[in-house]
Amino acid sequence: MRVAVSGSHGVGKSTLIASLLNQHPEYAHEPEAFEVLGDDIDITESGAPTAEGLRRLLEYTVSAVECRATQAHVVFERSPVDYLGYAAASGGAWPQGEIERFLAAQTPIVRASVVNLDLIAYLPLPSARPVGRPGETKAFRRRVDACLRRALLDDAYEIFPDRRSPRVVSLPSTPERQLGVLSRLLQGDG
Repeated sequence: MRVAVSGSHGVGKSTLIASLLNQHPEYAHEPEAFEVLGDDIDITESGAPTAEGLRRLLEYTVSAVECRATQAHVVFERSPVDYLGYAAASGGAWPQGEIERFLAAQTPIVRASVVNLDLIAYLPLPSARPVGRPGETKAFRRRVDACLRRALLDDAYEIFPDRRSPRVVSLPSTPERQLGVLSRLLQGDG
């Protein structure tokens, strides 16, 4: 199964994936694009990547998903849909009209890419969670979480139109239960 773990920054994706890989060593891990490209990505004052930076992160992720499309067992740290959520959450950090242009240009690319995934597991933002990285705000993390929820669970961008679309599930907000639920989904029991 090709699964992407999706969620706002600092929500526990890396921790969940590390635990998952311990239980399922047959899975390969594809780290999130920011871990690979982070030093080359410009960040706005609010902690959001610039439109160009987000586009580069999305391109990297789409390429990784496509390169691993024939692998049977891989877990991706972020899905291509995440970058639509981050764009939508960028608000006043981007110039007027930039969010709409980004979404219009990138949504078809994301839609074409996700057919190479079998499952997207969304990690919701727990209500009592400390702020992640320096310079980021709780408000931005909440906006990202809300935008990801709309993109993934409400299909606000019509990314999942047919049977070739991956299954999208929301994992429990408590880390103690997330691994068990995700493991059952990988084994076809969820």
